[in-house]
Amino acid sequence: MLVLIPKIHLPVRVSDFRPIACCNVLYKAITKILVRRMQQVLDLLIDYSQNAFVPGRSIADNILLAQELMAGYNQSRLPQRCTIKVDIQKAYDSVHWDFVLESLRIFNFPSRFISWIEQCLTTPTLSISLNGSVHGFFKGARGLRQGDPMSPYLFVLVMEIWHVLLTIRTRNEGSFQHHWKCNELGIVNLSFADDILIFCAGNLESVRMIKHTLAEFAEMSGLHVNPNKSTIILSKAVRSERRAILDLMGFPEAVLPIKYLGVPLIASRLTVADCQPLIDRFNNRLAVFILPKAVIKVIERRMRDFLWKGVSGTGYAKVSWLQVCKSKEEGGLGIRRVLFMNQALMLRHIWRILQRDPRSIWVAWVLRYRLRNQTLWTSSVTTAPWCWRKLIKLCPLLRDGLDYRVGDGCQFKLWGDIWHPRGPLLHSFPRGPRITGLPADAMLQEVIQQGQWSWPALTEFDIQEIVSELPPIYPNQTDEIKWKHNTGMCTTAALYSLLQPTSLRVGWHHLLSGKFKIPRHGFVLWLAILERLSTMDRIWAYQANGSCALLWRFGGGEPFSYFL
Repeated sequence: MLVLIPKIHLPVRVSDFRPIACCNVLYKAITKILVRRMQQVLDLLIDYSQNAFVPGRSIADNILLAQELMAGYNQSRLPQRCTIKVDIQKAYDSVHWDFVLESLRIFNFPSRFISWIEQCLTTPTLSISLNGSVHGFFKGARGLRQGDPMSPYLFVLVMEIWHVLLTIRTRNEGSFQHHWKCNELGIVNLSFADDILIFCAGNLESVRMIKHTLAEFAEMSGLHVNPNKSTIILSKAVRSERRAILDLMGFPEAVLPIKYLGVPLIASRLTVADCQPLIDRFNNRLAVFILPKAVIKVIERRMRDFLWKGVSGTGYAKVSWLQVCKSKEEGGLGIRRVLFMNQALMLRHIWRILQRDPRSIWVAWVLRYRLRNQTLWTSSVTTAPWCWRKLIKLCPLLRDGLDYRVGDGCQFKLWGDIWHPRGPLLHSFPRGPRITGLPADAMLQEVIQQGQWSWPALTEFDIQEIVSELPPIYPNQTDEIKWKHNTGMCTTAALYSLLQPTSLRVGWHHLLSGKFKIPRHGFVLWLAILERLSTMDRIWAYQANGSCALLWRFGGGEPFSYFL
């Protein structure tokens, strides 16, 4: 059965509804079995430019890389660049079944498996629920049903054909030019299901090739571009061909910041005004976003108001926010600070760079274009975009959790990495490369021979100090960065624990929450233990004309002992 869900507040056309398939239990059981089999091979089949529904990949890669490539779009001195944000019209509903099945054959899925998929696509009979009544009983002709567990994965495979087609065209067309800082990795597009960004140089020939490829793919698959919702972003350096490019594509020109995957893409730095829509949504949903500190303060103020004042807007904070955000074992409520959560999420990206995450296209781009022969600890951020400067500024917060284990020396930089207790040797001994004759980009293996340290025999005091504090070598192993704390896993929770100041544990935390305990009662008990209930002695402290009747009854000063 298809249920029509409104896309807007007051729908007036059929296109204003989103059809969601309510599949029966048996059908879902069958398709989930098929999905589990597909998930095992998706990471091998799908390019790293697509990050939707592939286990182990992150939506953050698309956002971070798109932000890097958008940096400097407002500067005319940089190369001409063009980004096309493509919206596919009725993406799930319009794809041809024949094309879906052919995509599976291209990826060498077994014929029996494809026949099972075909039966699931073509045999179901549908009805429509409209205004509470069920109408019709008919078979579909095309499209992937939203609500079907199998549909997202089939759609990702279909969009991989689009990526392959685009990649082939860009390689064979001599007139196509890559977007700035995309040529070495061959980056042409970023996709998250049907959210597509296409990157190219800001010239007419490159844009014309992309338009022809979109038309070719639409003819094969039935997935047509919606020109009214698609946009094109041109850098300030594009001047002479600007009008011709816009006329060729037929898309409206967008001005940064634009929203991509729910996050604003900017050309310089994120401001409070750019984040105002997120703050407005937060007021209704109480969500958490990675935002500038000024915005974080606004969000935490909303959280405090929600906790102490509720929807009525009356009341006052009985406990400091720092106490509220302590863990339950330390006498707080365990509410996470937005600032620390923001930093923990960003540090998680730094950890992925340190681990050279092979499944991340953003990490590959950073290693190739942003770091090159540098490290995170010695990277120059003078001309770097705002988002990268923010990441580098947070690196020192991660150092206490890292354990650099020296192996063969092939992965660590001699002067730039923090394998030594002193940190980057280039900072503590800037003359080192010149005195030792070892270049600034030398690897650690230059001073390791047969599993032993082999430093140049110099009389420099700094060199002697460095040699006297050398860490142990783990022979017959590669260089490795370990996480020191907890179970050795660098998770967001572990990073948050690293940032959150710790205090003494309390012995009564088990009284507040747990099985068979009512949260409201636990909250009141928490206030009572902290002596923050609105008893008369506290009211008297705020209001000099308050009644002393309750104080008199309890002997003038310790009413909390009466409650506890």
